[in-house]
Amino acid sequence: MPLITDKFHNEKLKKYNINIKTKYIVDDKILERNSDNSHNDDINMGIICEKDYYLNNELIHKEKTFDSRIEYSYIIEKAGNEEHRCSNCGVTSKLKDFYDGCPYCGTHYNIDYTEKNLGSKFHYDQVLRNPIYRIITAIIDFVVSLVLAFLFIKFTSRTFNNYDIIKVFIYGIILSLILYYLFYIADAYVILIPIKNYKNRENKKQIDFWNRTKFDKKTFFNNLNYEVQKKYYTDNNIIDYDILDYIGFQEYNKNDNLYVKVIVEIRIVYFENNKIYSKYKKETYILQKNNNKLELTNGTNLIKCPNCGASIDVTKGKCQYCNHEINYLQEWIIVDHEF
Repeated sequence: MPLITDKFHNEKLKKYNINIKTKYIVDDKILERNSDNSHNDDINMGIICEKDYYLNNELIHKEKTFDSRIEYSYIIEKAGNEEHRCSNCGVTSKLKDFYDGCPYCGTHYNIDYTEKNLGSKFHYDQVLRNPIYRIITAIIDFVVSLVLAFLFIKFTSRTFNNYDIIKVFIYGIILSLILYYLFYIADAYVILIPIKNYKNRENKKQIDFWNRTKFDKKTFFNNLNYEVQKKYYTDNNIIDYDILDYIGFQEYNKNDNLYVKVIVEIRIVYFENNKIYSKYKKETYILQKNNNKLELTNGTNLIKCPNCGASIDVTKGKCQYCNHEINYLQEWIIVDHEF
């Protein structure tokens, strides 16, 4: 069912004949939503566990790395079979028949649901999940173990020859296996405690922001994802993205406007030369509070151009009749603004 928040994506995938099957864990079940609408379970606070990318019905790419603390909700499919009456011509049909406009007069309708959740995460991890940490710990452990093995053999042997060098490596490997856990714990105190303290401060900063401003958290993250979609899907080669972690959150005011800077780790999926591949990036988005946004209702929204009065598809960004720009859909919008 093409929501306002899905339409950019659906049009891009339809253009390339790509279908993305996304699998969610909800309670103890594996549910699925497909971008071609061939299978769309209702998702209630689910976490993504896998994405399968099909080109011309052939599986050519998979992604399995997702943050289990970022949750999604799409409880909308049953509504598609509800009866809807066109406010312009009066024809009555199922809501899903209005996805591309009224089947009789062509009046545009914009479908949105207030209970959707495009991916929210309100607390930052307090542990270091990057595998490089373990690799660095192992290297330090092995080097120190080699030095200790060398000193032991050097000062306990009458001579030091090629055979002793081999023993240094053997003893060093054995000692490193024994000492790795101790190094891991030591590094946890040296490295992880400062990181935990930093992320505690980041969490407190975000919690204070929500408590003080009374802004809706889910709306903020829904708006962020909607704006990120618009940002990336204007690139012909980008077909998908997933925010894998939120790692920074900072508010500031400038010229009487409120801004929030969000730093994320993101995976961007590209389609080039009939191949699909992904890249991992660290991105910064600056969102401005928009006080002139359009209030959307649950279900169908008949949105008229403020300039000519025609019914419009707001995902186009402008009126299809008079080209008047429509920029008041979101409460939070991404802006090109730096400190």
